[in-house]
Amino acid sequence: MDTINLPGFSRPILLNDILWLKGEATYTRIYYKDGSHAIVTKPLNYFSQHSTFIRVHRSIMVNSMYVHGLIQGKPRSLKLQLSTGTLLDVSRPYYQLLGDLFPSK
Repeated sequence: MDTINLPGFSRPILLNDILWLKGEATYTRIYYKDGSHAIVTKPLNYFSQHSTFIRVHRSIMVNSMYVHGLIQGKPRSLKLQLSTGTLLDVSRPYYQLLGDLFPSK
């Protein structure tokens, strides 16, 4: 199992436990499978070294193993649905990449 060492945590975190990430300046908010979240003092780009995470927005990365699919909203609007039902906005620069990787609903 792949893990990641994060400041403020005494042990490595399993990548499989992380659903998605939200960048907040030089911090990142981590959302876990169990519904909890934490903030770490690492920028969002720190997590791009792991191929598990895919950027879908300037400030959002998702764990690719929990992506359920894409949902076409209003014209020129795309949302990514996680297996938990969470919907996340996808910004236009990532439409093509995500459309190639995941099926549209």
